Amino acid sequence: MAVSGADWPKWRGPNGNGITSETVDPAGWDKEGPRRLWKAKVGVGYASAVVSQGRLYTLGNVDKSDVATLWCLDAETGTNLWQRTWPSELKPVMYDGGPNATPVVDGDRLFAVIKPARVVCLEAATGKVIWEKDVQAELQADVSDWGIVGSPLIVDSHVILNYGSNGTALDKATGEVKWSTGKRGNSYNVPAMAQLGGEPAVMVLATNALVALTLKDGKEQWRTPFGRGYFCHATDPLVRGDSVLISSADAGSELVRFKDGQPTVVWTNRLLGTFTSTAIEKDGFVYGINLCDTKQSGAELKCVEWETGRVRWAEKGFGQGTSLNAGDKLLMLSDKGELTAARFSPEKFELLRRDQVIGGTCWTPPILANGRLYVRNSAGELVCLEVGPNRAI
Repeated sequence: MAVSGADWPKWRGPNGNGITSETVDPAGWDKEGPRRLWKAKVGVGYASAVVSQGRLYTLGNVDKSDVATLWCLDAETGTNLWQRTWPSELKPVMYDGGPNATPVVDGDRLFAVIKPARVVCLEAATGKVIWEKDVQAELQADVSDWGIVGSPLIVDSHVILNYGSNGTALDKATGEVKWSTGKRGNSYNVPAMAQLGGEPAVMVLATNALVALTLKDGKEQWRTPFGRGYFCHATDPLVRGDSVLISSADAGSELVRFKDGQPTVVWTNRLLGTFTSTAIEKDGFVYGINLCDTKQSGAELKCVEWETGRVRWAEKGFGQGTSLNAGDKLLMLSDKGELTAARFSPEKFELLRRDQVIGGTCWTPPILANGRLYVRNSAGELVCLEVGPNRAI
């Protein structure tokens, strides 16, 4: 099998699902864990990194300042290639503060959200600004203390944001507003794409409902209520065929079928409720950290059947952690910086090894690109680890 790697150019990887075509080899790691290649300080924040064409991009507020820095580093060495800054309040409200939305690379363009609601488009290679849009100033829609949390979703000529009542779309080339859906409501996830009647549609998990919109004009096709009171929906909708799974720590999970053009709730339960880490769907099973009703059991990684909501197994030990899937391996980063490599299936969870790779608070998902795992903590320490063998499957 030929050795090759894969970039990680957007939120949740090449296909936006937390799954990469690379594999990893925990058996080949050092006794102390995967070898550290480099580390960098990128400032306080929770934005994940993205990697494209040998360059890594991420955001942070250096020295806890009210200035956000967009970094471009050499993905192999950590060398600073360029950086850009904008005024942006740290706002440590119920967390350490700093940027939340992960940048996105689309071709030779880089898109990022500068907290609270400034969207920027730059040349990915040089950092030259192509356009900027303060969507809050223009649209006057609600924005929370955390700003726009979800990463931009780039689809065709649209830059889609979970901002406003049920989402907003900007023109990718100019930043002009294509459509917006109202001024009230805050949500904290990235919309998902689906097909409705043969047309591309945007699934937005809004404040208190799942809303389906036509991509071209933002017209609402249907909605189904979701939420119990706190309405902090921070993980993304998962689409599989003609159904979508939504989940939150205050409401549990719900599977919604939309085969006939209107939503039908297939099942609802509180056995899985994700909060800071979107689950991974693979082959009809969902793997996610439950933070709903955990007073007795505590947080658990669970495997849940897509069609029924039945729990196949549960595993403790990750806290409010995050994950990615590489081949038959699941890589979990706990909220305390412990990296777990496991072989997993619907039948069982098989622990392979567990290593402390970083300290501090870790709510940011790790990314895997070209045989290197990149992890960060909220204080802004970014670490590059060699995990190989980066063979495409």
